Amino acid sequence: MKVIYKYPIPIKDMFSLELPKHRKILSVQYQGTTPVMWVLVDPETPREKVWFDIFGTGHPMDRWFGEYITTIQDPEHPLVWHIFER
Repeated sequence: MKVIYKYPIPIKDMFSLELPKHRKILSVQYQGTTPVMWVLVDPETPREKVWFDIFGTGHPMDRWFGEYITTIQDPEHPLVWHIFER
């Protein structure tokens, strides 16, 4: 059975989440002041550590950054973040 879960994410250069395999990232947005990732998952499947990279607009992309996921804007500051899955 599939279900949509939300995962709060940190705004930092690199972070990881324990996510079920065979997932689909649906969206990343701010919910209030917290950045959140919504993911379609089968909670019965095994989990794996998934790494993500975040780059700010104009910041150097000085490491391998994987597949682009989305761009989000901070609702309280003039900051824009670009999220990639490794």
